[in-house]
Amino acid sequence: MSVGSDIFDDFINKNSKFFTLPDDTEKIVKFLGVEKIPNRFDGGKSECLRYIFESNGVRQSWDRGSRILAEQMARYPFGSMVGIKKTGVGNQTKYFTRLIQE
Repeated sequence: MSVGSDIFDDFINKNSKFFTLPDDTEKIVKFLGVEKIPNRFDGGKSECLRYIFESNGVRQSWDRGSRILAEQMARYPFGSMVGIKKTGVGNQTKYFTRLIQE
């Protein structure tokens, strides 16, 4: 039996279809695609982007309405490995991306 906080992270990531990124962390993902969807955070009044990733071997989606994040992600071809870092909290959240050279 394993002991430690890694058990929680492993369980959460493998059993969720949604991508999560804790504050001040970076995750490496495979960028599989993107689609435009109604924004569930405002009852569908606006649109947001649903990013499709593979994270630790699990396909997950991530809904975000950030235009700045969209501009960053538009630089990467589907199938590429991308590092995504989150800083700040609440309305001060910022995301930084980088291409991971394989």
